[in-house]
Amino acid sequence: MDGAGQDARGGGSAAVAVLVYVLCSSTMLVINKAAMNALPFSNTVSALQTGVGAVMLYICRSAGAIEQFPAPTASKVAGWSPVVMVWIVPIALNMAAMRYLTVETLMMFRSVTIVLVAVGDYLVLGNALQPRQQVACAIISVGGIIYASHDISFHLVGYLLGAAYSVAMLVNSIYTKFAFNQNKSMTTWEKSFLNNLVATPVMLVCVAAMEDVGKMQHTFVNMAPLQATCVALSCVMGLGISMSGIKCRDILSATSFDVLGNCTKYLTLAVNALVLGSSTNSLSLLGILLALTGSALYSPAGAFIASKFSSTTGQAKPADSSAPKKAM
Repeated sequence: MDGAGQDARGGGSAAVAVLVYVLCSSTMLVINKAAMNALPFSNTVSALQTGVGAVMLYICRSAGAIEQFPAPTASKVAGWSPVVMVWIVPIALNMAAMRYLTVETLMMFRSVTIVLVAVGDYLVLGNALQPRQQVACAIISVGGIIYASHDISFHLVGYLLGAAYSVAMLVNSIYTKFAFNQNKSMTTWEKSFLNNLVATPVMLVCVAAMEDVGKMQHTFVNMAPLQATCVALSCVMGLGISMSGIKCRDILSATSFDVLGNCTKYLTLAVNALVLGSSTNSLSLLGILLALTGSALYSPAGAFIASKFSSTTGQAKPADSSAPKKAM
């Protein structure tokens, strides 16, 4: 009975982890957009998110809810600061773009970022793209062209910020890979804590330098309860994704977790249509669906499906990997 009870509890906690991950991952972009509508000061919202994230991680660490990590030292904070800088720039640009772009357009720019990172991976790190990934990048590019050509909510400033976000994510991905390889002894929680801890004062400086603090304070104090709830949710959902995501990685295979992640992107479209209303026509919707499909094909789940298709059709299974080998 004890064993059966433990299995039941373990299965229950696994189901809760998957449910929380799906809920947070599929709604976070929509919640962030709602938070920006409620408090249209991107640096302020980012500062709230990183500050709350750092506090919650410290509380969870102290309570033993997450893996323990050492208290930060001045030398470690100083050494980790460049990572924080390349981490915080795309966050700031993404939040700023939310003032002008729809959720669908933001998702499109995130998909296009995959193509830029793939090219950067090849040119800078020497990681060769497999044929499947080349096809995926082509599908994403075609989807992006179709979407941009028929975007009924086109906004030039928003597109410029979105493009800057994609470039910043390229730099972030390449530099972060290098930094993580140099700091393999650090846990995921320690890296996340340092990112949020160091980013918060930087974002507060940006608030003071770039935003109308008086107007921001007036807006903040006079938010309606629903608006305040959206801002609060945007501050805690990042940690929810981190904690549930780590649990899901423990109980699911890499491919299953990736499939779950790709499914949440399609759910985000549905949630956005229900909560904020769809901002697409049939052609722009086709473009974003193509881009999301290309993103799924690029991922490890795409490799799994491609290998199954090859074995079904009797073709030789190609050498493929979610982390491409370096070109010689």
